[in-house]
Amino acid sequence: MRKLLIFLTVLFLTAGACMARSLPDRYSPFQYSHRWYFSFQAGPVLSATEYMDSFAKNGKWFDSISWHGALAFGYNFTDAWDLRISGIYGYNAGALSPYQGFYPYRFHSAQLFADMILNYNALAEYNVPFNFKTYIGLGGAYTFGFSNFLHPYQVLDSPNLVPAARLGAIFEYDYKSGFGWFADICAEAYTDWYNGHESDKFPLDMGLKLSFGIIYHFPLAR
Repeated sequence: MRKLLIFLTVLFLTAGACMARSLPDRYSPFQYSHRWYFSFQAGPVLSATEYMDSFAKNGKWFDSISWHGALAFGYNFTDAWDLRISGIYGYNAGALSPYQGFYPYRFHSAQLFADMILNYNALAEYNVPFNFKTYIGLGGAYTFGFSNFLHPYQVLDSPNLVPAARLGAIFEYDYKSGFGWFADICAEAYTDWYNGHESDKFPLDMGLKLSFGIIYHFPLAR
């Protein structure tokens, strides 16, 4: 009987230790469930809108690249899923019909997006500093302040308010302090008039963005 009690005690302690190792640490710095965060990012934009090819045709390809910056706040519902609200400012490049000459112009944009983000490592309960995420978002854009142009046949409308959608991916590396850095690449689509110019080809204006940023995950309240 004594040997049986010793055996059961050892078995119980061993099973308890295994269970303790298998359960996730609720307060791990790399678990994000029920935590808020904010981030800032900036980088280049390549606009795939009407007549953007005229920049390259006129030896001005680099001028077609513009810049943007974004400030975002988010909340992690689980370790794997979070919602991010992003406010974005951009100073964009555009061009009018190359068949009537080369007429580049610039304009401002203010964008607001709500993104649903999936963290693949957390989905697999693999909590490590590096995370790969994808997201899908809906939002809108307000464009204004179109630069002066001398095109004799076409008119730019300003301001514009248009709906938008986007898909993207995030490569993020976090530290135990809650801070981290990331790279974000996405493709955005806007209904026409985003760039102030009505399409006679493809009915959407597009944007390709690459940005780099910093992120801070607030600690989980104990």
